[in-house]
Amino acid sequence: MISNQTIKLRVKTLPSLPTSVMSLTKIAGDEHSTTDDIYHVLEKDPALSSSVLKLANSAIYASDNLVSDLRTAIQRLGMDSILSLCRGVAVIRNYRAGELLDVVHLWQHSTAVGLTAKAICKHLGNFSLAETAFLAGLLHDIGKIALDRCFTKEYTPVMQAIKDGEDLAEAEKRILGVTHTGVGVVVATEWKFPKNIVEVIRDHHEPKANVFLPGLIHYSDLLVRTRLPNGPYDEKLVLKLDSDQYFKDMVFGISGVIPDIEYLTFAIDDEVDRAIDFVKLAFQD
Repeated sequence: MISNQTIKLRVKTLPSLPTSVMSLTKIAGDEHSTTDDIYHVLEKDPALSSSVLKLANSAIYASDNLVSDLRTAIQRLGMDSILSLCRGVAVIRNYRAGELLDVVHLWQHSTAVGLTAKAICKHLGNFSLAETAFLAGLLHDIGKIALDRCFTKEYTPVMQAIKDGEDLAEAEKRILGVTHTGVGVVVATEWKFPKNIVEVIRDHHEPKANVFLPGLIHYSDLLVRTRLPNGPYDEKLVLKLDSDQYFKDMVFGISGVIPDIEYLTFAIDDEVDRAIDFVKLAFQD
């Protein structure tokens, strides 16, 4: 079993996030920040800037006119969108290798969860939360990377249990005594991520009643897993939103909007395709 003290010690050995991520996180938390602040951070990180331009010109952020410079890309995407995009891409680029995990699949899944959560927010008219939902979805499984990198030996039987058909969180708890959600909280706290992102990482498997964002990521995660399974357990996963009272209470009770279940069911396929393209671009040098 892995103790909390051991987790705190070992996650400190993870590669540090790029300074650009920390700078962008600071900008995101300052209401007086401007697009010029973002530009000055990006111009010092050519690799990240290149990825941002590729994504700004991709079908994911479709537009008739291509952009060739950072300022135009920032203006096109908007401040909230560019902040979540930059931080997301930077984290993905920093963790493009794994010991046991298929990191390409992990990031495809996480990106699809983020894009799905963002799409649901927009569908419900909650535009102000859309970019936060994207970033939360992108980072919700960050604890898996910490377990893979910092507890490779201990995580090996967990990965085998998943291949044998066990649910990931149940296997982690049975074998390690902790799950990727708890480990993810330690990582997110160490990296000084916002409180609402930390709450999503902690609660996305067991969201609390009347708390929208963790519940949103919970259902987005389930929706994606039915299309992009993490293992044999997910291949048998069935999710019926139209008869799920908890989902209806979470969405309608908090947002006040009745969702179009048929639309959401089919829209997820598009988001998975977009996520695959997003990760492909983020992985490019």
